[in-house]
Amino acid sequence: MAAVARRHPRPLTNLFGPFLVYEQLGKGGMATVHRAELAGPRGLQQTVALKRMFESLAADPQFAAAFEHEGRLAGTLRHENIARTFDSGRVGDTLYIAMEYIPGATLQQIMAQSASAAGAIPLQVIVAILIQLCDALDHAHRRQIIHRDVAPANVIVSSSGVVKLIDFGVAKSKTSQQTQVGMIKGKLAYVAPEYTFGILDHRVDLFSLGVIAYELITGQRLLLGDNEIATLMNVRNKPIYPPSRYEPKVSTDLDDIVLTAVQRDPAKRWQSAQAMRTALAGVAHTLPACGAKELRDWIEWAFAQQPRSEKSVIRVLGELEQSALARPPKKTAVTVLEKAGARRPAAPGPAPNRLASPAPTRRAPPVPAPRFAPPVPAPRFAGPPRPATVVLPPPHGQRGGSAWYLVLAALLAGSGVATTLLAG
Repeated sequence: MAAVARRHPRPLTNLFGPFLVYEQLGKGGMATVHRAELAGPRGLQQTVALKRMFESLAADPQFAAAFEHEGRLAGTLRHENIARTFDSGRVGDTLYIAMEYIPGATLQQIMAQSASAAGAIPLQVIVAILIQLCDALDHAHRRQIIHRDVAPANVIVSSSGVVKLIDFGVAKSKTSQQTQVGMIKGKLAYVAPEYTFGILDHRVDLFSLGVIAYELITGQRLLLGDNEIATLMNVRNKPIYPPSRYEPKVSTDLDDIVLTAVQRDPAKRWQSAQAMRTALAGVAHTLPACGAKELRDWIEWAFAQQPRSEKSVIRVLGELEQSALARPPKKTAVTVLEKAGARRPAAPGPAPNRLASPAPTRRAPPVPAPRFAPPVPAPRFAGPPRPATVVLPPPHGQRGGSAWYLVLAALLAGSGVATTLLAG
């Protein structure tokens, strides 16, 4: 998969217990994640994502207990749409968790690529991703586990087209449904409003999934503010409009599913991931089929697209200008008369400027203008006679106008090519 599942170089390794550790895949507030290999039976090497806690935090009993709790909780989950945990333990003073290694792109990366190059994500792709996430959450919730950090960065679409929910680092058992106010764990722009008041149950994950759905469909952030306080106020109070307001292709049914998921009152929200999945499956029947192969193929195509740049726009403008200049002139009555031997009438000269005395001629002296007559200003430049119109479509996938159109119009103004700017 271009830019998604490419083979990693094999840099110098270091040995960590039974693991051969390669390049770093990510880094968080508690740990780093590296690609690693674990020797298996008959000498086979199993590739894993090795999460290692910072030694400075491992010395703190509270952080160490939380890390070990993550390993135990994630180890109880066995589902196709959840990254598996193979092992957890300690090597020296370092705690670790060995997880399934998933080559692919996160939803965060897919959304960024969509915005910069690939254009809007097809609705059938979005619905297919959401259905698989519902399956993952339903499995976790049935085992009394709340993820608490469902966000685009914690969802991977693998190179085989399977969606994986990862990082149960802040997961919590349903047996404890209260959490301290001010101790929110997870990405604030995706947390449920009641969670900000210290109330927690499995429906907070469904609110987070609704925010993800909204952002995938509309291509814009829903609750993110300029700072944490602004984001918190958005989570609690910002009006939420139907996604179809920004994406007209969205059906009424899909609108209702997303708006139900982001209801601020948990009692009005989807009460289970299974119920939300059933509703999404109904919408999927009205869209083109999108299985694992179609999902994989679209993501491969999306990451093969190159982000737009100023150079590419200027190159297109140059081609348009050259095309306009190379276009043969249209036949007119004057050219027909010329071919027949008639003489082309002389083009009219510039308008006289009465503020300056005209040059004398041999036949007659110049006639001075009346002394008190107001001067007649020279006519303003009216531009070339009505050129051909070139229609430039909006950049693929962008919703709304773009500053590039102003650049295009300015560059083409002097070339004799008029542009019609269309806001997509």
